[in-house]
Amino acid sequence: MRIGVGVEGPSDRAFWDKVLHKHCPGVRFDIRNMKTRDKLIRAAPRLLDTFRSLHYAAGFILVDRDRDPCVAAVRQRFDEVIRQEAHQPAAERYLFVCVAIRGFEAWLLADAAAIKALLPRANYTAPTDTASLNPGRLLRTLWQQQYGRNATPNKIGFASMMAPQFEPAAG
Repeated sequence: MRIGVGVEGPSDRAFWDKVLHKHCPGVRFDIRNMKTRDKLIRAAPRLLDTFRSLHYAAGFILVDRDRDPCVAAVRQRFDEVIRQEAHQPAAERYLFVCVAIRGFEAWLLADAAAIKALLPRANYTAPTDTASLNPGRLLRTLWQQQYGRNATPNKIGFASMMAPQFEPAAG
């Protein structure tokens, strides 16, 4: 079985390419990096057509909520074709639009064991709600605890390193 997945950027692609294949053996995923959230939203109809023409079993669009006030506001950003497709009954639906409530890094920071495995010198305990964190600042602090004061985390590198360690149930 093959499934098409559209993601916002290169760190999302690096992460999901490893995690999906690890946790869904036997399923092949075609993960498409659209570079930004806006480009992903605009490209969604084209992705839908591509996934269907390749006879994939399903398509997924993974988009962050970012500063939108709610999931419904994010879904309104998509064109009518995508909105109609994503509102089909689940049993009949081909395209699934998944809106990540928390930012990508906040979600990864929920897995304290994976952070400890990657950054053993960092002093970190995951709070019960990572949504309230400033993930960019916290990740930079943890990275500097591990690699020194001048070290700057690379989001794509972090996603690639985190993927093999990450356990979805931890987040």
